[in-house]
Amino acid sequence: DADLVVLLYRSGYYESAQEEDDATAEVIIAKHRNGPTGTVRLTFFKEHARFANQAWNS
Repeated sequence: DADLVVLLYRSGYYESAQEEDDATAEVIIAKHRNGPTGTVRLTFFKEHARFANQAWNS
């Protein structure tokens, strides 16, 4: 009985054909007992194994 369920998805990791936007990652809030659910888009920096908010990268 989880209070929070978070899923990570990066199409560049799972799809064999490399896309131009393979640095985009999605954090999916699948369940949140005390708050909203939804999806947040982030940028993944592979060389540093770091996620950053896309708004900071523009």
